[in-house]
Amino acid sequence: MNRQMFHEVFKQISSRIDQLKQVPSPTTQFQVENVRLTDRFNTRQQIIGTLYLTATHLIFIDPEGRRETWILHSLISSVDKLPTTQQGCPLRVRTKHFLSAELTIPKERDCADLYTTLNQLKPDSYEKLYCFLYQAPNYLEKIWDPFLLATEYMRMGVPNADWKVEDGNSNFDLCDTYPPLIYVPAMATKAMLIGSSKFRSRGRLPVLTYLHPNGASITRCSQPLSGFSARCQEDEQLLQCILKANPHSTTMYIIDTRPRINAVANRAAGKGYENEDYYSNIQFKFCPIDNIHVMRGSLQKLLETCEMKNPTMNQYLSALDDSFWLQHIKAVLDAAILITRAIEIEKKNVLIHCSDGWDRTAQCCSLSSLLLCPYYRSIHGFRMLIEKEWLSFGHKFSDRCGHTTTSDSKEQSPVFLQFLEAVWQLSQIYPTAFEFNERFLISLHDHSHSCQYGNFIGNCEKDRLDLCVKERTYSFWNFILQNINDFKNPLFRPQSPYANEVLLPTITSQTLKFWLNMYHRFESALLPKENISNTLTRLVDHTTSLSDHAQLLEKRIRELRSTLDADQITLSSSATTTSNEDADDSDIEKGNQSNKICLPEFDSGLSDVDLCQTQQRDSIPSKMNRILQPPPPPPSFSDVESGFSGDYSPRGKIPLSSFILPHQSSLDMNDIPTLERIALELNSIALDWRSYNAPVHCDCSLPFDSAQRKYNCWRCGENFCTRCIERSIHLPGLYSNSLAPVCKTCARSIKSSPSFADFSALVKSKSTDFIRSQTAMKLSRSMVDQFNTLR
Repeated sequence: MNRQMFHEVFKQISSRIDQLKQVPSPTTQFQVENVRLTDRFNTRQQIIGTLYLTATHLIFIDPEGRRETWILHSLISSVDKLPTTQQGCPLRVRTKHFLSAELTIPKERDCADLYTTLNQLKPDSYEKLYCFLYQAPNYLEKIWDPFLLATEYMRMGVPNADWKVEDGNSNFDLCDTYPPLIYVPAMATKAMLIGSSKFRSRGRLPVLTYLHPNGASITRCSQPLSGFSARCQEDEQLLQCILKANPHSTTMYIIDTRPRINAVANRAAGKGYENEDYYSNIQFKFCPIDNIHVMRGSLQKLLETCEMKNPTMNQYLSALDDSFWLQHIKAVLDAAILITRAIEIEKKNVLIHCSDGWDRTAQCCSLSSLLLCPYYRSIHGFRMLIEKEWLSFGHKFSDRCGHTTTSDSKEQSPVFLQFLEAVWQLSQIYPTAFEFNERFLISLHDHSHSCQYGNFIGNCEKDRLDLCVKERTYSFWNFILQNINDFKNPLFRPQSPYANEVLLPTITSQTLKFWLNMYHRFESALLPKENISNTLTRLVDHTTSLSDHAQLLEKRIRELRSTLDADQITLSSSATTTSNEDADDSDIEKGNQSNKICLPEFDSGLSDVDLCQTQQRDSIPSKMNRILQPPPPPPSFSDVESGFSGDYSPRGKIPLSSFILPHQSSLDMNDIPTLERIALELNSIALDWRSYNAPVHCDCSLPFDSAQRKYNCWRCGENFCTRCIERSIHLPGLYSNSLAPVCKTCARSIKSSPSFADFSALVKSKSTDFIRSQTAMKLSRSMVDQFNTLR
């Protein structure tokens, strides 16, 4: 009986093991050989390579190393089968960041398997999103810089006598898509807030989002549930409180960002817009921005226009015009400028809403704030703007970007993309007014879809709190801060008039441009051969590198000059002493004799001038040797043979008090270079850098596009991508000892140098001494302050 039970258990275990063996490992790769990647603009040019399907990416690699394409699974928007050709079965993979790749697979079975697998990759829940699996590089820590909504409102001067903070939504009772803290008029009561919340769609009552220095404000909400005749006294009272919060105006605007016909149609569903008969001192305006469904169709037409093969000029321009994409961008900008004029010129409060208050409302609130406040045009300020208007106030990122299969495809729409493009259009009109560059906007768009970071997961703040994204994922803003120089605009001038004032552009049909670097970024044949912003960034970095290196060379020259001057002074004093001694001896020998007697001397064959020069030639190399190659300290003090001694006490070094220069600190005195160190300094900085317009691909085969920055290695001057660059290298040739981008090959070469270890130890010791000196200064200052306080 026991044996039978054993056999049954053994069978069950064996069966279970077989089932587990059939489950694919997360690292299992689906590999297809001889896949053809077709150039969309040159069908005759095909690259044959290997296609890999991993747990996170679809990768195409050319065996000759000419091309390498990585596609993140979460960025795939569609996979379509194309008609079979003689070369095989084509698949067209489109992504959310506008890559369209046509892959021809030799075998139909492999094509069918790949097609099925790719269509099943989209996760069906938040827990399976890429951000919860992503392993970031070592330099990126899982640290979230806390965004406090209260801090941003304090910057605007809120709370004050007219506005207060309300914590009635701390448990998301009033509105589950609003932040826990909301800001409302100081005169508003809780009854008004509760009544207005019930009267507004999704409970999104009117709350403050921006306060201008002149007292005018921007508030946001959703459409009222008014139907044809319904009214709410609490909502009417709340709007009167908002009106009275501005002492400079007796009227206010309500901006409905929908076309009037759409708003009237919503009345039949019991929603609609405010009845002007019930709201006194209100001016009502419609700004016709179409809904998410129209925008989705418009983007689809735009992408079809971008994929046209060899169109004529008339065909291309007609298709672009038929997409109405630029017309929609203009409508959004026109609404934002209208709001900006009402705030800045008319000094009137503005209440903005659309249907539910999380799409067009977010666009108009954020764009008008950007035009009104220069702070939002900085990198840090723009981050605050995104956090406040889009994340805290509940833009539906997961639904609009289609993060999971549970998201309705009809809910997807490029709302956030339109906002970013509107910002880009403004940056083209005011190129010196924005601290961030085009790459920053493109990166924002890509990572709102990629799910690589937790910032854009979920549809509101409550969703992200429930998912614990701050504890489980990496922050996109931390990535930006760690690479902030990649996203700075080289044309930004804080002192320029446009950087410190309200922007009121005039938008016409001729003003707007097609965003080539966004929609054609992967088509190198269409992009400019040399980008002005990238070229300026390269020139700034190159100038910084050379200036820093020149400072170090000047320091070395001053040290040598000071040493030579000191040597000449020593020689002069020595010669004077010798002549005085000779004169005294001759006086003793002469006695009272008045005639000079010539004594026999040893004839060296050199004149006095030649002898003096010989003494100088003999002494200068010895003095240089003392500076460039100090003798080793006694064995009892240090066992470092040469260069940087481990003992920086006076016993381990030659006294240097006579060589201290006015511009040098005590820390610089310990930095005595060896000949090897000087050679390392001279060879660690590239004087000539390669131009950005030369390479199309990095040495690792990764193609360059407008979303990726090209780096010049500061040591060899060649171009590299971000994954081939190390940024934690202290180059010996830099006076500032700052970190510099260096390619991995040069990094290995520098680190293998014997003098680099001594240089690194010196940099570390300098940093430690600097920190200690700063700490001591702070402590001394605090003690002085305490003493003065006690007195």
